[in-house]
Amino acid sequence: MSETTIPFQIVIFTHQHSISGGIFLRDQRLSDFLNDRRDKNVMVRNASVARLENPAKVVEKTLFAVVPKSGIVLAFEPPQKVFTTQRRFIKYPKSKHEVFLIMDGMEARGEIHVQGPLDLLHVLTDAGESFLPLTQATVSIEANPNFLLRREAVVVNTQRIRFMGELEARQPTEPRPANP
Repeated sequence: MSETTIPFQIVIFTHQHSISGGIFLRDQRLSDFLNDRRDKNVMVRNASVARLENPAKVVEKTLFAVVPKSGIVLAFEPPQKVFTTQRRFIKYPKSKHEVFLIMDGMEARGEIHVQGPLDLLHVLTDAGESFLPLTQATVSIEANPNFLLRREAVVVNTQRIRFMGELEARQPTEPRPANP
């Protein structure tokens, strides 16, 4: 079976900037691409750079750019303009846990998916995963408190996480049983 290379749009948040442009994914998820340790950088084509304090105002555009993976705080795929082949998102059964994260210049709330019970220390120190998928994500930016990003999925650089806490599981509202 041959690999298919597909152009994708990506948005990268560094501590102070938003970088959007095109990358090529080879039949893989964004998290797999970023966790590939053979490459230390992300090559971005037709990159637009904006400051997080005003992400709508483009500061500069380049034909080609290199972004060190170590400088990425968060990344996500915006809605794509081209039809893509369906990619697998779950490799094995996992449980969902709602978490709150503080990263360089931003905060995020969402769900992480792990096998078995949540071990926060293991999530942050697992040498196999530098970029952690966060689903049903809501991200707020320190430099722009009025800007709120909501995405089905983002990918967070674990080296940029400064705080990670598990939130209480939300239970459906049920009447409390009466004490006999």
